[in-house]
Amino acid sequence: MTTDSRAPLYRWVIEVLLLLALLSQNVIWLAPAPILDPIIRDLRISLGEAGLIISIIALCIAVFSFLGAIVTERLGALRALLLGIWTMALAEIASGCVASFPALLACRIFEGIGFGLMVAPPGTLVMQWFGGGEWPWINMVNALCSYVGLTTVYAITVPIFYALGASWRAVMLVYGLGAAAIALLWTVLGREHHVGAAPLADASVRRNSSLAEAIRMRDVLLMAAGLFGGMWVFQLYAAFLPQFFHVYRGLGLREAANLTAILPLAGIFAAAGGGFGTGLSGLRKPFTWPVAIVGTVGYFGAVAMSSIGAIRLALALVGIGAAGSLASMVTLLMELPEMTPARMGSALAFVWAAGYAGAFVAPFLGGALAGAFGLRTVMLAFLGFQAMPIVCMYLLPETGPGRAPAQVPVAAGSR
Repeated sequence: MTTDSRAPLYRWVIEVLLLLALLSQNVIWLAPAPILDPIIRDLRISLGEAGLIISIIALCIAVFSFLGAIVTERLGALRALLLGIWTMALAEIASGCVASFPALLACRIFEGIGFGLMVAPPGTLVMQWFGGGEWPWINMVNALCSYVGLTTVYAITVPIFYALGASWRAVMLVYGLGAAAIALLWTVLGREHHVGAAPLADASVRRNSSLAEAIRMRDVLLMAAGLFGGMWVFQLYAAFLPQFFHVYRGLGLREAANLTAILPLAGIFAAAGGGFGTGLSGLRKPFTWPVAIVGTVGYFGAVAMSSIGAIRLALALVGIGAAGSLASMVTLLMELPEMTPARMGSALAFVWAAGYAGAFVAPFLGGALAGAFGLRTVMLAFLGFQAMPIVCMYLLPETGPGRAPAQVPVAAGSR
């Protein structure tokens, strides 16, 4: 942990680089989504194959985030991030040159590998460069990136597509070159900041695996289980809400997409609100399980309500439920007893691996079951997974400085 009160000003350079890296992740992941139709027609693939172009990233993140944690532990957070962002950028550039679906899918797999390698390093770098009092604010800003990236993709991809002669390959190439520019900035300006002995020189790190230690921590397991259930529901609804609105509410495709866009837009404000709330109050838990309850109400309303006004409100609640807890969750992880920068990278990798595993399975399983039981029934049934973040986050300790003096966090060390 960075405890030096004279924290280096260079930490703000690192934070800007982190923001650019986090934005590039989400832009590259979702880049094909707004232009799937021309990709389908050009490559002559099915809708299911087109969906795989998007969802395969989640599977790769779930698997390779562990590799990112191992690389971070062995070689350092900076090298792990560099390996990830260069892999992701070069694969995206290559995807602008492919001529077949297998080749495009292979590029997307490597993009997912790069994304996965980048999951662990940011948490370690934030703990290295910033003091504990700054964590809630930095985590809030970083949490915004996923929703800013999602909104950006839907706002600029189609205009870029038409500006480049209606070529989806040119769009992929542009996004890849942008990611490569960010990777180059990291290569030139990226630094790690160790207070005292470097983590790799610590005897306890040499004796034990930070990943194994993090996975054995009770509260890391609780957070992983909660994120698995939360992302299971979120990804299912994010994938099928436009189709649901089109089929069950009679909206046109453009209207359905515009209506669904309320969700990420609300998520931007929710991530900021949750970050400010946890930072000003000094508390973490009020912005975890209660926020998940709000999201549950939103999910139910988005499917059960027929009024467009009510659906808009429900989607705003979904955005709050999905994004409002991100800053507090990451900050709570950093503040757990016995958490170190090395363990933080591993813990973050494990938690997000669990979440993205749910994000990968839910759309496939939900889509398969929808053929037999109907999309509305499946969406309502899968809403039961939303109990996982509510219960698991409720069981977490309060770690913030605003807790009552007599309230001592539950021990979260290795068992």
